[in-house]
Amino acid sequence: MEKTLNELAQIVQGTVVGNGAIKITSVTGIELPLPGGLAYLTEAKKLAEVENMPLAAVIVPEGVQSAKKPVIQSQNPKLAWAILLGLFNPPQTFTKTVSEHAFVAKTAKLGKEVTIEPFAFVGENVTIGNRSVVRAYSYIDKQATIGENSMIDSHVTIYPKTQIGNRVTIHAGSVVGSDGFGYVFDGKKQAKVPQVGNVVIEDEVEIGACVTIDRATVGSTIIHQGAKIDNLVQIAHNVEIGDHACLSAQVGISGSSKIGKHVTMGGRVGLGDHVEIGDQATLGAQAGVPSGKAIPSKQIWIGAPARPYEEMRKQVSAQLRSYETQQLVHELKKRIESLEKELSELKADKR
Repeated sequence: MEKTLNELAQIVQGTVVGNGAIKITSVTGIELPLPGGLAYLTEAKKLAEVENMPLAAVIVPEGVQSAKKPVIQSQNPKLAWAILLGLFNPPQTFTKTVSEHAFVAKTAKLGKEVTIEPFAFVGENVTIGNRSVVRAYSYIDKQATIGENSMIDSHVTIYPKTQIGNRVTIHAGSVVGSDGFGYVFDGKKQAKVPQVGNVVIEDEVEIGACVTIDRATVGSTIIHQGAKIDNLVQIAHNVEIGDHACLSAQVGISGSSKIGKHVTMGGRVGLGDHVEIGDQATLGAQAGVPSGKAIPSKQIWIGAPARPYEEMRKQVSAQLRSYETQQLVHELKKRIESLEKELSELKADKR
């Protein structure tokens, strides 16, 4: 593909400064500065470095311009770059047919232009919407529903009665709807609590590779619209993930926790059961939240156990100075002992 810088600027509603007729042959990054390539930067201080790269042009914040390269000025350079990256690298296309090597139950209902690849399994009374894709070796169990324009990648397992919305992507190896982890000790052994609920995944959710989402004990485990879940995340029974929440790799969420809208969690965050995270809150990497804890909206919490950022920052700062503090206490102790000795000698002399 080849486009002029002017053409690309129109697509992202940006402003060209410099030679807009220059040909762009790829969209790349400053880490891979290809000739004819278009990259982006968000910090003007890096411009001098980028100007000496073999890139054809750069997407920059508004008000930034280069003396050496044409630029597209944008309110959001990374977003503009992402749009153009997709333009130059369109999504994979599929056959829009059902393979003769797939198993599709007679009671399954398939929409128009559905793709079912070889060795996929589609069970009884499953519904799959228009233009959705089920890739090779995936297993869709009975009474599951998948909306339109959704993609179920290879080796994904969808348990019975799972409800998946439109424009959902589930990457390879994920398991949706397995039993929640529920047991009651009867005095001798752990008695299993039947897990009879389901999982509901709303529109435009993306679920990474090897994610596990447990079905509810009763009711539904719910992943709300637009949530993004990274690889290797565990979501337990009856959890609710809010709209457009973003969960990084190795997050673990225990049962019945409620995650608000636009919440961000760093890698390896762990939540106990019945935790509530308010809208737009952020949990730093490896934060640990004890069971039953509530974190208010729009706050940043870090550490284990997790505390508000400013509070935890002071604690960490104090820990980093612990050796110096210990040495100071030791010195003060010696001085006090010396003063006490001198005072005792003075008292003895006066007698």
